[in-house]
Amino acid sequence: MAICCPPPSCLRCLRPLRGRQGTFDKIIENVRKVAHKVSITIGGNFDESSWESYPALLDFLRDQEFADTIAKINFKPIIKGASTPKGLIPLTAVGTNGQPLNGTCMTTAGAGKGSSMCDSCHFVDEKMTFLRDETRRRGFPTPDGVHMGPCEIHRKHAHTIGPDGSLYACPGFTGEKALSTGHISGRSDAWRDSNRTRFDTLDPWKDCGDCAYMPICAGGCVTASYSQLGDVNTPTCHKRSFESAIVSLAHELAGATESGV
Repeated sequence: MAICCPPPSCLRCLRPLRGRQGTFDKIIENVRKVAHKVSITIGGNFDESSWESYPALLDFLRDQEFADTIAKINFKPIIKGASTPKGLIPLTAVGTNGQPLNGTCMTTAGAGKGSSMCDSCHFVDEKMTFLRDETRRRGFPTPDGVHMGPCEIHRKHAHTIGPDGSLYACPGFTGEKALSTGHISGRSDAWRDSNRTRFDTLDPWKDCGDCAYMPICAGGCVTASYSQLGDVNTPTCHKRSFESAIVSLAHELAGATESGV
């Protein structure tokens, strides 16, 4: 389940219906109907204009009758993707002035043209840490920020299926047909086979040296490497985020030890 933020703090719906109607109330009502049958995992994507609304969302969820069935809540940044498949409403992040942010690195949260990778990387790292802490504070399980990967793009049998049946190595490339690695029909195309070989042999971590986080990071987000840096084999470094998560994890474990858990 993926949602944005709760009314009335939601200034614009990031996941509208085809007619641009909001979807929050419908999603929540559907969750209520199935919460007694399944555990609920909630995912949310934030950008510069929406991250501040998530604590209110967490408070809203805490007050729901299905709160105790929530198995995990995880927030991630909106990554500036490539193209949008025909017929789908694009998810375009904008700044407070209503203009596209055109960010750098792994998120659209940068200041726009001319901003440095570090500007937006630090935004992502800081906000992800903040949102993890806010989630835990309300008693919801959330990833610790350390054991985050490596990304499914490095897993041989992980695929994303596009609207037209095209297969992709990562959800971030969905709709960028030139990067398709196959088709659900099983048909073989030389150009798709070439893409599959390209993704099967990715090694962006080769430039990471002896970084202790390399085994769980593997060079960062490949979609960001492609969209923002122009090369799927160029790493996007988020060492600062891992270091921050290590500190939070240590505090959490220390607290559990003190309480005898």
